[in-house]
Amino acid sequence: MLNVVGVGSAWGRDDAIGLALVESLPSDDRCATTLLEDADALTLAEWLISKDGPVVVVDAADMGLAGGAWRFFSRDEAALATRSDSCSTHGFGIADALALAANLGFEQPTYVFGVQPFDLSPAMGLTPEMSARLSDLATALRNALDEISPPEIVRVVVSVEGVVQGVGFRPTLKRLADAAGLGGSIRNRGGDVLIALEGPTTRVDAFLEQLPTRLPTNAGITSLHVVSRDRVEDPAAVFKVIESDVSTTPRPSIPADLAICDECAREIFDPSNRRYGYAFTTCTACGPRYTVVDALPYDRERTTMAPFDLCPECAREYHDVHDRRYHAESIACPTCGPRLSFLDNRGRPIPGSALAESRRLLAEGGIVALRGIGGFQLVVDATNRDAVAELRRRKHRPHKPLAVMARSLDVVRQVATLTDEQAGLLRSPAGPIVILDMHRDACRLVGLPLDVLNPDTDTLGIMLPTSPLHHLLYTPIRDDATPPFDWLVATSGNAGGAPIVLSTDEALRELVDIADAVLTHNREIRLRNDDSLVTVIDGAPQVLRRARGFAPEAIPLSRPLRRAVLAFGGELKNTVALGYGNSVALSPHIGDLSSPACVDALEEAVARLLDFHRVSPEVVAVDRLPDYQATIAGRRFAERHGLPLVEVQHHHAHAVACLAEHQIDDALALGWDGTGYGDGGAIWGAELLDVHGDEFTRIGTFAPSKLLGGDAATREPVRQAMARMIEAGATDDQIMTRLNIDAERLDIHRTQHRQNILTPATHAAGRVFDAVAALLGFAPDAITYEAQAAIRLESAARRAGSPPMSLPFREVHSEDGVTIDWTPAFVELTRMPTHQVREQRDELASAFHDAMARAALAMARFGRERTGRKTVALTGGVFMNRLLVELLVPRLRDAGFGVLMHRRVPPNDGGVALGQAIIAGRQ
Repeated sequence: MLNVVGVGSAWGRDDAIGLALVESLPSDDRCATTLLEDADALTLAEWLISKDGPVVVVDAADMGLAGGAWRFFSRDEAALATRSDSCSTHGFGIADALALAANLGFEQPTYVFGVQPFDLSPAMGLTPEMSARLSDLATALRNALDEISPPEIVRVVVSVEGVVQGVGFRPTLKRLADAAGLGGSIRNRGGDVLIALEGPTTRVDAFLEQLPTRLPTNAGITSLHVVSRDRVEDPAAVFKVIESDVSTTPRPSIPADLAICDECAREIFDPSNRRYGYAFTTCTACGPRYTVVDALPYDRERTTMAPFDLCPECAREYHDVHDRRYHAESIACPTCGPRLSFLDNRGRPIPGSALAESRRLLAEGGIVALRGIGGFQLVVDATNRDAVAELRRRKHRPHKPLAVMARSLDVVRQVATLTDEQAGLLRSPAGPIVILDMHRDACRLVGLPLDVLNPDTDTLGIMLPTSPLHHLLYTPIRDDATPPFDWLVATSGNAGGAPIVLSTDEALRELVDIADAVLTHNREIRLRNDDSLVTVIDGAPQVLRRARGFAPEAIPLSRPLRRAVLAFGGELKNTVALGYGNSVALSPHIGDLSSPACVDALEEAVARLLDFHRVSPEVVAVDRLPDYQATIAGRRFAERHGLPLVEVQHHHAHAVACLAEHQIDDALALGWDGTGYGDGGAIWGAELLDVHGDEFTRIGTFAPSKLLGGDAATREPVRQAMARMIEAGATDDQIMTRLNIDAERLDIHRTQHRQNILTPATHAAGRVFDAVAALLGFAPDAITYEAQAAIRLESAARRAGSPPMSLPFREVHSEDGVTIDWTPAFVELTRMPTHQVREQRDELASAFHDAMARAALAMARFGRERTGRKTVALTGGVFMNRLLVELLVPRLRDAGFGVLMHRRVPPNDGGVALGQAIIAGRQ
């Protein structure tokens, strides 16, 4: 066995290199390692004579070489023959220690690994220069040890799963293996990567140990499994990237689309670069992935880039291991890649440069349909109030917020509160839309019409340019006379609730009444992938719409599923999921299933999931509500394929989705949203659940209220306020005055309420928000997008700050659980004089949010008393309300609860398919 000792002082800057290098050695049966800090010659000599077998001393050595250089000395070399500091930065010199040990009878082979320091001044820690050299020096030391005691030569084959295709993983592994002096190969398979490493066992083991910390930026390993380990006599001298294996069954690791990287962004604005002004510039770190894939493994011939043969220069880059475009499957240039075209809304080519003409039209107030990474976007100059208003009119979108793209972070900082976390999200490879708090006065100064972009609140969804084409829309190149833009609206390219448009022909058919022209290209898009939407809540990101940049990355599970399952999700914010093994692949956001085209998009997403993964589901999971289009589609699929159908309760799916993110199976869950099919057909939505494994017990809810007219009440919140006031004992005059309705309408609804005519009862928390918003005068007569009334209510509460008052509720305990009755709050609001409500409506909105937080805390405390559980998950669309979460979470933690929140999967119905898949797959 080799005895390796690191000598040095942590107080002598690079004098500590010996300690650091020996500490980095892997533990194995070949080496016994020791650290001697601040040792003198006697201490080292005593250590030497205690050892049997060869000895290696590792230390900083002043050899007159460049900083960071190293030499490997044997004991017999002249440098160690006399008392000298030439092989040690210590005053005593290693030679003295060796001489003293020899006098005491030490005769074992001895070696010194010396490193030239950069700086020996008294200070803690290595210099930055030496730290940067540490990995290379560690490799050199291991190679030196291999010379003294040749290790076993092995061939180790490993299977790596995770985000390992389409992210530069193979090129990175090739460079790392070359640097480590290892032979072997790497190849993509149907969803994993197979790596064979050949070389000394210590180097191979060290390589695999360090691999998870040396990945390319966008890669991630979920599992690394050793397939085989064998001794070899003649290891391969070269590490190769070999052709992908298409025969294996894929696993859920389809690469996500990535925003343009800084290097590619610099190239497109460099007149000396051959990709100057090229709208399809990519490398291994950026560009389309998921949306151009035809099949797995991910290689160019199985993407929509296959028709574009590489020119000689691109081919050289593609095959050069030292080039950042080595095996970049979406590589292209103006000579061999896709091209832009600019058409009027009848499909006729517009003469001139596609980019320059598009920019000119935007500057004139026109609307451009732009073919992006995952589908079309509708683009206008965001500072042109009339143009934005015209987009709203044509798109029939009067109030719903519009996503805005900013030229740079500096532009964003002029008008928004921007934390480091939010800035990091904007600049991340995912490149999502991030919800930011805006400053209205600053927006007015730069000409950004916040009241038109988002009429209901002082927030705005902002993104940065995510593709070369986006960047080139902002900044003129060549002879383009149109000035730069700072802000562009970039909203989904669809009409009337339909899915986003993919093809040019579809855009000319579906968007002709919205867009003035179409900026398109001939790189086909295989799969829809809208922009992701993210917020920062409780100090960390929370995905609200999971699409480009995040999907279809799989969600790992704490324990495997018993059977493969296909889950069809919910009706709103629909996604579908395919679960098998230890993970669930969740599709990108599909949308609200309000039209036949959206249902078609759902079925298309199902077909592509099954096609990619080549997995036959053994069970189908759907929501309990029979009228959901997703449930109907799932039932139809199950019947067609002869598969069992599992109906999953809506809020149970919400809760399990949240717990799965945190690798937890048992907890309390508050599932609050606008609706959900409960036991006996009741409308749930303010649930306290005790989740245990794949089952649940309902132990809390809100007292029910009647929905006057059923679904009509969700569209007209005043109906909900009327029902609450009736149930609170309000007089006709109070109701008519407060809600501004006439006696005839009130008489109809009172009769409806009394005789239970189309008045289903709801327990949902979201409906309480609607009713209060209407009662305080914030809700429109008819909402134009989901949660509009609640969003207005939250915005008002934020304006007010901490409430000077409180609203009451009643907490009722029984054998069945806890019930929160909001009747006392509506009694108080009804009794308040109308002028007081109008004058203090912002403060009352704040008081209501505070009351909701107190009610949630009361439910959690009851749950702990009933079950003993001290962890609570917050799930459902109501917990997208940042103010509610900010009020509630600190109170829960102060009360001793652990709080789980959605991070990677939306708290709204975009996460329901994940929960459905887990529940059905484990039964």
